[in-house]
Amino acid sequence: MISYKEKKPRYFDKNGVEITEGCKIRWADGRIQKVYLSDKDELGTDATNPAWIADGRAFECQFGIYPLEYKETEEVEVVEA
Repeated sequence: MISYKEKKPRYFDKNGVEITEGCKIRWADGRIQKVYLSDKDELGTDATNPAWIADGRAFECQFGIYPLEYKETEEVEVVEA
């Protein structure tokens, strides 16, 4: 779920736990990703290829952030705040 407080989005997982910058979320397929805050005050996941980060060809969020959408918040759950 995504709600707005003073025009700023607040994100909640499928269990109603708030998703915040830096926390980790688990998707239905089991993968876990860290959550980042974009320059537009949106939360999302790293758009950079993880293999490139692992071998030093890129750094976290170098290619941007995929914003979390409402439908996705109904799927994910916070696993580490």
